Amino acid sequence: MDLRLVVGGLIARNAVLSTLLANHDDRLEQRCSGHGTTTAPCFIVLTWSVDESPFAPSGSQLLRVEVHTSNTDPRRHQDLDTIVRLLHAVLTDDHARTSITARRLGGWADSRSSLDTVVEVGVWEIAPARSGVRGTARPRLLPWPDSSTLTATGSLAWGTVSMN
Repeated sequence: MDLRLVVGGLIARNAVLSTLLANHDDRLEQRCSGHGTTTAPCFIVLTWSVDESPFAPSGSQLLRVEVHTSNTDPRRHQDLDTIVRLLHAVLTDDHARTSITARRLGGWADSRSSLDTVVEVGVWEIAPARSGVRGTARPRLLPWPDSSTLTATGSLAWGTVSMN
């Protein structure tokens, strides 16, 4: 499983986070072309690295997220906190837990960046979700019934328990 693709898909499903990622791409494009000024005051930057901790789950990677907002925004700290909470919610909701586990590591640090923004940085440990829980039996499928258990109407005959 490619954790980067899974996390990218989770972020893309959220309108706010996907817009913040696109804002970063727009900023890079404008800086490289030298045309215009950047108009997006908020954006996020994702950076991946190998999780080299001896206690790390198998196949885990570290996701470093920089959340940027304008220096001049009077609500900059509330905005940063809101975006970080939203990102954490997306990485740990029921949909995400079907394919990954996400654990936030360490504290958050906010500082000024060279991009005229205030930035808050956080790190998550992302690992593939475990396929099963130890000690629980896997569900057993029942054999497919033969055609004699179907009635003329196409439904199960009386006394047939399951089609699985």
